[in-house]
Amino acid sequence: MQTGEIRASIVMPAYNAASDVRRSIGSALAQTEPRCEVLVIDDASNDNTVAVVRQLAEHDGRVRLLRNAVNRGPAASRNRGFAEARGDWIALLDADDEFAPHRIETLISLGERHAADLVADNLLLCPENGIGPVQAMIPAWALPAGGFLSLAVFVAGNIGSRRTPRVSFGFLQPIIRREFLRAHDLRYQESNRFGEDFLLYVACLLNGARWWVTPEAMYRYTVRPGSLTDVQSAADLQRIRSVESALLCNDALLASDPDLASALRRHKAVIDRFYYYRAFVDALRARAASRVLRVLFESPLSLPYIVQESLLRAPKITMKALRGGYRVMPRAMPRSPPGTGGSGVRSGGGGAPAL
Repeated sequence: MQTGEIRASIVMPAYNAASDVRRSIGSALAQTEPRCEVLVIDDASNDNTVAVVRQLAEHDGRVRLLRNAVNRGPAASRNRGFAEARGDWIALLDADDEFAPHRIETLISLGERHAADLVADNLLLCPENGIGPVQAMIPAWALPAGGFLSLAVFVAGNIGSRRTPRVSFGFLQPIIRREFLRAHDLRYQESNRFGEDFLLYVACLLNGARWWVTPEAMYRYTVRPGSLTDVQSAADLQRIRSVESALLCNDALLASDPDLASALRRHKAVIDRFYYYRAFVDALRARAASRVLRVLFESPLSLPYIVQESLLRAPKITMKALRGGYRVMPRAMPRSPPGTGGSGVRSGGGGAPAL
């Protein structure tokens, strides 16, 4: 296919995904919209992933294999896919997930109909072992019909409240107009291996993106039990705090959208709580007494946040210890069910940042 004939570039980071990547690529190639290319970015796998993808590429020219010389993480891999993409739209697909056959055609049609820059569907949560129900991530009451998603609603939905349960919009896997990304020079923050999807979507909405969401669930998300806990680092959380602090200093933005101002303040409070807890635990593990004291008294809220988060995590930490400790998984691409952590690189555990 020539560049002008490609409707969608499906970008798929892959790390040690030999057991799943054939199935995922197969779902991309089986789309009712045939004018797709599949860009698989191997992130320095040490299993058979490259061989599997090469075999598929030999049989279907729509599959392109790109290889990272060293493991760079999913954000850098997706950025490389963005740079190589030739389609009108860019779609994201993890190497152990699947698309319903009509997904790309449906989302592109919605994007064109509503003049949208991002279009997302609901996620269908599918237990890896087949035990348990398959269900939509966002319940019908929270997404009864299609509509545009504003920045204020996006941020607020990732927090939830006592009255409104959390809706994890940060886990959505939208298709994005390639021209919109190019025009605004938008890409993933490669320094973050946690919350990078959240930051990209915020940047898109801040740059005026029109984001349409449909309640139909066409993205099959593989839910894995026993995922790594606490993959977010203090540095990752600090970068998210910095972005939100800058937004909260933008008086014109906050004055123009009081709902956004409220959502940002509440979201940053959650991130602050996780940041102080993470920094405190890291300092304890390093046996750095001066760092421990600095984190404890860095702000009037740091000590209360650390105590609060420690109490929230105590039951799960205790249960993990009784079961023999934490399962060790590769750092590059750990995953856990939506609603328990951030997006992109997702974390579980006794409460996780609301991204």
